[in-house]
Amino acid sequence: QQPFKISENEKTPCEKGVFFMKDMHSHLLPGVDDGAKTMEDTINMLLHAKSNGVTDKMLTPHYIYKSKYSSPKNINLKIFEDVKEEADKIGINVYLGNEIYLSDDMDVVKVLKSKKFNTLNNSRYILVEIPMHKKVNNLKSIFFEIINLGYIPILAHPERYSAYFGDFDLFLQLRSMGVLMQVNFTSLLGDYGPKANYMAKELLKRRVVSFLGSDMHELNERKYEKIKSVMFRLRFMIGKDRLKEITEDNFFYVI
Repeated sequence: QQPFKISENEKTPCEKGVFFMKDMHSHLLPGVDDGAKTMEDTINMLLHAKSNGVTDKMLTPHYIYKSKYSSPKNINLKIFEDVKEEADKIGINVYLGNEIYLSDDMDVVKVLKSKKFNTLNNSRYILVEIPMHKKVNNLKSIFFEIINLGYIPILAHPERYSAYFGDFDLFLQLRSMGVLMQVNFTSLLGDYGPKANYMAKELLKRRVVSFLGSDMHELNERKYEKIKSVMFRLRFMIGKDRLKEITEDNFFYVI
C-alpha cells in the first residue's frame, strides 16, 4: 500500500516544520522547588523551549501545604518578575501559577481560602496534582469543593497516577464535573513508562485532555527536542483541529 499523505494545504504549522506550542506545566521558577536551581538554569531552559517552538510557558512551582515547597506567594511573584524580564529578552511569554498538591491529610477548603498560592495567571484556573501511587479518599468530593469555591481545576498528568491506571470511568466522571486535564507530552513517547504511555493515548482518544505540558524540571531532560515527534503522532491520533486546541487555543482561554 502507498503511505497516506497529507497535502500542503491540509498540513498544520507543526507539519510544515514551524512549531508553536504553549506549555501549561513547568518548573522553571528558580530556587523554589525541585526544578530550576538558579536563574542561569531558567534562562537556559527558556532558550531551549524557544528554539524548539514553544511560544508561551506557564511556570508552576510545587505548592505543597506545610512543606518546604510552600514558598510564599510574594516571594514567587518577586522572582517571577526577574524571570519575565529575561524571558522578554528571549522572546517567549511566561506566566505564573502553582502546582497544588491535594492529599487526604490537608483541609482543601482551608488551603484554597488562604489564597497563599498562585492561580494560573491570576485567573480562576488552578493546576493540581494528587499522590502518584495511592488513591485519595473522596477524590470526587475534593474536586466538588474546589469547583464550589469558584476555581476551575486542571489535573496535572492524569496518565501518571498508577493507582488509577485503567480507571477511565473516573476520569470521564471528573471531566463531566468540570475538571480539566493536562497530559505531559513526553508520556506519548514512553518517557514515563508503558503504562503512562497507554493512559495518555487513551485519555486523548476519549477527549478528556485539554492541555499539553512539559513538566520540565531540568535542562538535561531535553524534552522540547521531542516536540516534533509528538506532534506528528498526535496529528494522526486526534486530528489537526483538536491538536491546535490542546497545544494553543485552550491555553489562550486560560490566560
